[in-house]
Amino acid sequence: MLDLLRLFGQVVEEQSFTVVARKLGISQPAVSNQMRALEEKLGVKLLYRKGKGFALTPEGETVYRHALYLLEGWTELIREIGGSENVMNGKVHIGASHIPGEYLLPIYIAAFRKLYPEIVFKLSIGDSLEMAEKVIAHEVDFAVVGAVFDTEKLTSEFWLKDELGFVVSCDSTIRSKQTIDIHTLKENPMIVREIGSGHRRALEEALAKHNLDLNDFNIALEAGSTEAVKNAVRAGIGYSFLSKHALESGNQQGLEWTNVEDFYIERGFYLLSRRNKPLTPIADEFYRYLANQRSWVK
Repeated sequence: MLDLLRLFGQVVEEQSFTVVARKLGISQPAVSNQMRALEEKLGVKLLYRKGKGFALTPEGETVYRHALYLLEGWTELIREIGGSENVMNGKVHIGASHIPGEYLLPIYIAAFRKLYPEIVFKLSIGDSLEMAEKVIAHEVDFAVVGAVFDTEKLTSEFWLKDELGFVVSCDSTIRSKQTIDIHTLKENPMIVREIGSGHRRALEEALAKHNLDLNDFNIALEAGSTEAVKNAVRAGIGYSFLSKHALESGNQQGLEWTNVEDFYIERGFYLLSRRNKPLTPIADEFYRYLANQRSWVK
């Protein structure tokens, strides 16, 4: 019965039998048949046609409300008894912005799978805004991003510290200067991440503290990933500000990290989930595993 209620909840949240079927890897008629089976068990009509979609009947609204309560209670039960081997399997779909997705989460996933080798992970990577939208759309269980999204539908929990540093190619003329001031960099070609990335937002916030914005600088390239930024700097297109995690975990050849006087960029990575919506037991277990690594100190 819990499986039927869980499926019903997914159908209501997605507003589409087809989307739910695709995510579960089953046919659309199979989802429809399961919904009919639930209606027969309860003896009430739960859904009715409305335009190209459907809507909940009054009874359906009541069932949906109680289904959320029951499923949340079940998740809490599993948590309190410490989980059991027969439920700690399945798939966890994590969304992530580029730095945590490319450089941090693979390490934590590997460690977690040593505890629960039956769990399969799917990792989707994009900018922070894109991942926030995927969390809202139930396309991922939760996400790890470089920006805060505390809204009516989303809640953010601090996870780990990140620091952005000034990076140039090893043969850049800028590196020969003893003192680098942010104002002296305006005319030099600069490489930035695309709009929507937490990386770019952190840079913009740091510039604002100096009464500057990106329009004051010579933007030579907007790149869609951290690796693209690194390669562009290495190729001599311009300078950039890069995550310390990306430099320490990846190939640093041809790059030099240095300091800009009185210009420091610090941000956090955050665990992003749907507000007041319980995770599945296995997704919740991994979320809590990550949360236990929380620190402002590397």
